[in-house]
Amino acid sequence: MRLSKKWIAGTLAFVLILSATIAGCAMGKDNKEEEQTAGAMEFQPLDTTSKKVVAEYKGGKVVEGDLNRYINIIAYLDPQLSFMMSSIKDNQELKTELAKEYAARQYMLTKIKDDASFAKQADETIKQIEEGLKQQAGQEQGQNNPQTLDEAIKGKGFDKTQLRQFFVEYHRVNKYYDEQLKGQTYDYVKVQHVLVSINDGSQQDQPKRTEEQAKKRAEEVKKKLDDGGDFAKLVKEYSDDPGSKDSNGVYEGTPDQFVPEFAKACRELPLNQISDPIKTDYGFHIVKVLDRGKKPVDEADEQVKMQKRQEVYDQLVKEELGFKSLLSNDQKGS
Repeated sequence: MRLSKKWIAGTLAFVLILSATIAGCAMGKDNKEEEQTAGAMEFQPLDTTSKKVVAEYKGGKVVEGDLNRYINIIAYLDPQLSFMMSSIKDNQELKTELAKEYAARQYMLTKIKDDASFAKQADETIKQIEEGLKQQAGQEQGQNNPQTLDEAIKGKGFDKTQLRQFFVEYHRVNKYYDEQLKGQTYDYVKVQHVLVSINDGSQQDQPKRTEEQAKKRAEEVKKKLDDGGDFAKLVKEYSDDPGSKDSNGVYEGTPDQFVPEFAKACRELPLNQISDPIKTDYGFHIVKVLDRGKKPVDEADEQVKMQKRQEVYDQLVKEELGFKSLLSNDQKGS
């Protein structure tokens, strides 16, 4: 059973801060055969009865059973993370990173006073999940999909009350991030571009094209724009970027979200000037910066907010948390 990404993306953005770390830890083995075997496994819920202390942090301790329940919930809520964590019993580095994130979460909770609003938000989140389950069961009749939340989480290593408490705490932690980011700004850019891709034929969704051919095609776009061509029309005719082709080649956000060469153009290119072809790993870009400046973080899109939350998290871990793992080589995933 797969939960709808539509509500997960908005409601559980904070949880996905973990994904890059988990991906790195989960794929840390050198043996490709072992990677493939681990990738083919399904996540098995971890034991939540252990009272062993597996980590310490400023003002608190991480009990293995509580950490395992947290991991079980995350694995249920996001199938991609579940897939990545399938090897957690044999991956101490991964479990240590999750213990660190759990400790940071518990530390943040001490900074935010609980009130009824968080429980109300948690109940709304639970309601969204239940409605999603009913909708999916109705759309996929005959596939034995669970129709209630209790059915969906049976055997997953937590119950409905514990899931609700997870969401209460999630919304409190999100409040912590909001308070830390209050009044902060970010570097904003609105940019329009055409991408002419380089493809050796391995990417089936892109035309096969050498670097020389791609550069020549990008120069053709540049010339047409210099001669007064319509940018939006040229995007539709030439661009190989599926992420922006249907929006006239426009991206909005922070330069930090782009690859270095593209980000440099976003920061330095004079407004409304057409760039020469800019080479990145994707191919050659023709870029025009439409707007640039500072904007409040609370007005940013979710991708920018995620980046800023990650910065808050990294600073807390480095300067305040005092995290110490007590996991040893013989405690890999017990």
